[in-house]
Amino acid sequence: MRHSAKVKNCAKRKSRKEETSVAKFQMAVSHLFDDLKYSTMELIFDHTLGKQEHTDVVLCRPMAMVDSDEEHEALDRGWLALDHPVMGREVFYQSRSTRINLDLYRPRYKQHQWDGRDIGIKIIDASEMVKLLGLPTIYDDYMKRKEFSQDYTPFAHYHPRDQFMLFYVGTADNIVGFTKQKRYRWEEEHYSTIDTYDSRDMAGVESVIHANTVPISDITLDMEIEWASENHVSYFYMGSGYEKSSLYKANFRGFEWWTGAEWSTDKKQYRRLCERDSRIESFRDLGNLSLLPDKS
Repeated sequence: MRHSAKVKNCAKRKSRKEETSVAKFQMAVSHLFDDLKYSTMELIFDHTLGKQEHTDVVLCRPMAMVDSDEEHEALDRGWLALDHPVMGREVFYQSRSTRINLDLYRPRYKQHQWDGRDIGIKIIDASEMVKLLGLPTIYDDYMKRKEFSQDYTPFAHYHPRDQFMLFYVGTADNIVGFTKQKRYRWEEEHYSTIDTYDSRDMAGVESVIHANTVPISDITLDMEIEWASENHVSYFYMGSGYEKSSLYKANFRGFEWWTGAEWSTDKKQYRRLCERDSRIESFRDLGNLSLLPDKS
């Protein structure tokens, strides 16, 4: 009898989990259509790839063209700006986005130094000028040092929301690293100035890519987040959170991730999903995934 009761309880728990997963999916779909219903956002679906002969897989990237007065709403629904234009226009994309609630964040380092010397920062708007500062060389060296494949360049396109934060040691021309950032504004009625990205006008700041000549990424990321916090920004965005290389993002106090329906603070679930991402090695593996939690 006890065994039978346990089996029934397990079945009930599994059923509740399945219902919860389906409910979350339905909520995500509802969010997506709410975007269309209550805003001027224009949705685009890039049907990138499909497999139907041996497995049922469709890769489709949802994107959107967002009105400048709705950026803060787009952020709140998990959208972030893509770093290259589509059909000649800036678009926002959906993913497992990550961010830090800066009301909860605390700096991780008391001092920001490299080799006993203070690291300074300088912020410049994104333009062709950054190439004269040698940033492409820093980026190439960084990619080689990390053994990353270079299928993306932060210097191909610039949007008015883009800026570069430079990190230097000693003098301002001794640049040891940089990060490309995107600035997101509140609606127009909150602007303190017109046609600018003053820090007081920003609903969020996103770190798109950071590179350095020496291993100081933890320190410079801390400097980025601290700068955003000191400049009245509510959330610091860290792009998508997939695979093991994104596990470190959950180490920050105030960490949140976009489930597709809500911003979650469940770090354990986020880490589980990142680990699972890295285990997927074939389209067949991908086709076997579902909305339901892993058995493992």
